[in-house]
Amino acid sequence: MAFLDEYAAVMNRHTGLEVYNGFKRGHTGLSIDAGFGSGMLLWLEDGQYCFDEEERGKVVKGGIIASPSVELTQKVMVNYTVSILRHSLGFPALGVPTKVEELPEGWSLHKEAAARYDRLDGPHGERLDFEAGAPSYCVALAWLYDVSPSELLNAYMLPDGGPLLRQWLGYPYLR
Repeated sequence: MAFLDEYAAVMNRHTGLEVYNGFKRGHTGLSIDAGFGSGMLLWLEDGQYCFDEEERGKVVKGGIIASPSVELTQKVMVNYTVSILRHSLGFPALGVPTKVEELPEGWSLHKEAAARYDRLDGPHGERLDFEAGAPSYCVALAWLYDVSPSELLNAYMLPDGGPLLRQWLGYPYLR
């Protein structure tokens, strides 16, 4: 959970958001206050790390992502909120792929029900389990399979995204 301290420090320092890491104090969540009664939450519930938007105190679990893997959930959180950070730093748009057609070769996205996605399968037996409301939240996980949340955050803090993200400079953001 050390990454959440790093994330909170970066976002609090460079954006107008207020990020509070409750995991650090024994609680089960991280909150991102965007003001005016809206924000985002990352929390642990029934063995699943969930990340979703909050509006007027209401959160819908599974709208963005829920996974037994905190790393997968953290990567989605970073991709979802990075537009705010890059804008605050004065950097150009840099969005990762979001469409099923943009999956790397050999990767496939499994759809559980009409509106739920539940895993990515990789070409070498990789399996990423989650519950997501749209492919845009999980397609990037295939591209970032072997990247830590900290590496991802630090790459986004480079004007051109560095070697990790440079290929997507100028792409639109997830949001």
